[in-house]
Amino acid sequence: MELEILRYIQQFASPVLDNFFLFITILGEQVPIVAIFTFIYWCVNKEMGEYIAFSLFQSICLNGLVKDIFRMPRPIGQEGVRSLRVETATGHSFPSGHTQTSATFWASMAFWSKKPWAWAGLLALCPLIALSRMYLGVHWPKDVAVGFLLGLISAGISICLFRRVKNRERLYWAGAAFSLVILLVAGSKDYITASGLFCGFAAAYSMEQRWAGFQPVKEWRKRLLRWVLGMALVGLVYVAGSFLPQQPLFYWLTGFLTTFAGVAVYPWVFTKLGF
Repeated sequence: MELEILRYIQQFASPVLDNFFLFITILGEQVPIVAIFTFIYWCVNKEMGEYIAFSLFQSICLNGLVKDIFRMPRPIGQEGVRSLRVETATGHSFPSGHTQTSATFWASMAFWSKKPWAWAGLLALCPLIALSRMYLGVHWPKDVAVGFLLGLISAGISICLFRRVKNRERLYWAGAAFSLVILLVAGSKDYITASGLFCGFAAAYSMEQRWAGFQPVKEWRKRLLRWVLGMALVGLVYVAGSFLPQQPLFYWLTGFLTTFAGVAVYPWVFTKLGF
């Protein structure tokens, strides 16, 4: 049944739709989401940025865990299925990481801001991202359906915890510690990296409160300066991690250092430099 659905979707394939869905699927990847999140955190609303980060890290850890439990194969190579942009199809198929991450992000934005544009992202863009993963032949229908649902659940649980738990430092450390425990049963590169990201965020939050205590700025020149330099730093740290040995410890370390640099080190730098 699912194979027939993919074949039905792909019967409408054309160069125009190929380019359209390639563009749409990119919107569910790391760079666009990190770009928006860091701009919010560094420049606009620090507390909102913290919530989005907590929600995302919780969600990607959950995604990695579920993938490692079920270990379902992708539709790549199935008869009659054409697969594009397969380099983004890392790990197992179920659930869809693109769909879950984008749903978590936009649901977090919608739950926090309650703005129409955020709800539009959740209700219009996220389904398109889910459709793009099927059109490109890298996910089954159940992958994107469950991914979307888990994204909503992750964002909902996160905002409840964020608003009800007064000691957020303990909340973040509890989540990070739990992600380490799960390493006993989830050993894929994606999950190990996700655990490193979560632990780096918890450590960075603790350090940022003590070192920097920065505040967002209203002047657009300073906002853009913060954002451009910060994205360069975070990107440099992440890319540098790819030169480390391809072993579990270094996957985790790359994730840890990336979020630690973005959430603690860089805010300390721009606070000291006064921008």
